[in-house]
Amino acid sequence: MRNADDVLFEHLRRTNEDFADLVGSVEPEQWTAPTPCADWDVRALVSHLVQANVIYRMLLHGGTSDEFLTIREQNSLGDDPAGLFRTAAEECLAAFAEPGALDREVDYPFGPADGRKLLGLLIADTVVHTWDLARATGEPEDLDPQLVEWIDDNFEHLYTGVTEGPLDQNRTYEHFAAPAQPPTAETRQHRVLRRAGRRP
Repeated sequence: MRNADDVLFEHLRRTNEDFADLVGSVEPEQWTAPTPCADWDVRALVSHLVQANVIYRMLLHGGTSDEFLTIREQNSLGDDPAGLFRTAAEECLAAFAEPGALDREVDYPFGPADGRKLLGLLIADTVVHTWDLARATGEPEDLDPQLVEWIDDNFEHLYTGVTEGPLDQNRTYEHFAAPAQPPTAETRQHRVLRRAGRRP
């Protein structure tokens, strides 16, 4: 990834804010609406990102891949999903900012990773799921162009070696749908989403 660490932290702050704003606008009847992630409704999608922040913080503090796989299936949003996400995201960002955290090897279950790779994967995951939530709730789907550009520029670096990731030739499509064929011309946002298995 070709960015200074403080730029990466700012990317995560921005995409967290975008996602939190969308969560705060979800209407009561929309929590059971379907999302572009086939197995998730809106509530499950938001829960996934809350748990992602909890899990990554845990990995940075010595947690194990077994704990990762257990926690990621939990769903405990409570009565304040937006507040819960903001708290989990702030605590995770603080963990990334701890001295030495980005160079720390972690027990990531989908391949070798250090804190810096985890940070990049979380940025990408949050940006793509922001689009998922916007589509599911009928909100504007335009993503932050700087974040999209960063993911597009770093896609191979982020996902090379990630088992079940969008570049894994042996993936089972459990976590990422198969990418669609590229059109003759496409925007960067369209390309990032398509490679992440979406149909924008």
